[in-house]
Amino acid sequence: MVERYVKDTGSSAVKWVFLAIFAALFTLDLYLVVTGKTQALDNSVLEYFAGIREEALTLVIKAVTFCGNPVTIIALCVFIIIIPGRMKIGLPVAIMTGLGWVAQTFFKGLICRPRPDMSYWLVEEYTYSFPSGHANTGLIFYGALFVLIGRVLVLQNNRVACVLLRIILAIFILFIGLSRLYLGVHYVSDVAAGWLLAITLLILFLAVYDSFWPQKWRVTYSAPAWDAMPRNAEKRRKWRQPVKKRAPAELLKFPKKRSPWKTPKA
Repeated sequence: MVERYVKDTGSSAVKWVFLAIFAALFTLDLYLVVTGKTQALDNSVLEYFAGIREEALTLVIKAVTFCGNPVTIIALCVFIIIIPGRMKIGLPVAIMTGLGWVAQTFFKGLICRPRPDMSYWLVEEYTYSFPSGHANTGLIFYGALFVLIGRVLVLQNNRVACVLLRIILAIFILFIGLSRLYLGVHYVSDVAAGWLLAITLLILFLAVYDSFWPQKWRVTYSAPAWDAMPRNAEKRRKWRQPVKKRAPAELLKFPKKRSPWKTPKA
């Protein structure tokens, strides 16, 4: 009966469907950018964000985008590697983030898309525009924490903390991408490409993690870990209780070995 409620993340085929969908969307975005079909939308969105700038909001946005800077991400990767539990979360997250940075650097060099006009810039940038590195590496790093720390909290039966953490990280990922538009250093198609590439890579990385990372260091919904949770242990205990056999309906109405068609003797 365990199979009825164990979430086997390593064998699910759904992740491969989503991987194909996001990879196709990234390819479509890349094609539209190369052919120049996104330029009108890119310019419109850039003008919109330039029109809502305020001094106080700019300070907040710069603080948000700082959390997606390469130096910040590297420092956070080093931090989570040296803390306890690094083999379960720290090291795999750092590896995923590093590979994501390599992928987005490859596409930057391949497409060589110039950034928006410098008149829009509120910060200095020196690399190419497509895809957005902040959107890409930010989503991979914080998204990997979203998944793995969330799994730890679920396995500890702390679902409220899991939901709150994931909401905060999801909002954080969203605003890191939007901050690049506000600061005028990326087009909206760059940010979208960064997110799509990151989701594609994150699904692939987590599939490899669930299948090949050493079992003793893997944070996953395996059957032993799932059964160890109090609510699931109780559920398993109830499901495995023997089912009491009920007597047929006719035996409940008439005494045993007595036909309902015979009249009782006086």
